Amino acid sequence: MIIIGAKGKLSVEETLEKLKKIRGVSQIFDASCICGREHIEIAYEHAKRAFEEGRNKCRSIEMEMLLYASGKRQIKDAMDFIGAKKRGEYAIFFDKLNEKEAIKFVKNELKLEVDENVLKPNIEKLKKFVSEEELNTIDKSFYFDLIFEKVATVELTK
Repeated sequence: MIIIGAKGKLSVEETLEKLKKIRGVSQIFDASCICGREHIEIAYEHAKRAFEEGRNKCRSIEMEMLLYASGKRQIKDAMDFIGAKKRGEYAIFFDKLNEKEAIKFVKNELKLEVDENVLKPNIEKLKKFVSEEELNTIDKSFYFDLIFEKVATVELTK
């Protein structure tokens, strides 16, 4: 499983078509809503498990991943919130490509600049998922664990 951080401008529709053509599961996210690699890894594991157990809400594991990563109940809300935008920062997930293949794809096919810094979690990203009140209930050392709670609660609400 490889996650590449990147930035630039793209056509979302063309990008999704290109991602469909590569082997394995792949998905692109708005990195301004991604709180680290583990955020996507956990969303993928939840989506994969939902498909294995027949609890999936979406037709594809890629869309199910989007649902889990967003913490939203509705697919449209998930797409609007954490789906790739025309311009910005991106987190691109590949389950079958190695790092060299993934970087080559991002640079050559998607024409994006690789930038791992866009994947770093920060408090602004976290506040897109949780309220100030929720943050005040726990120690600062556990702040980013709240994102995993949001991913897990999708199972309870879908």
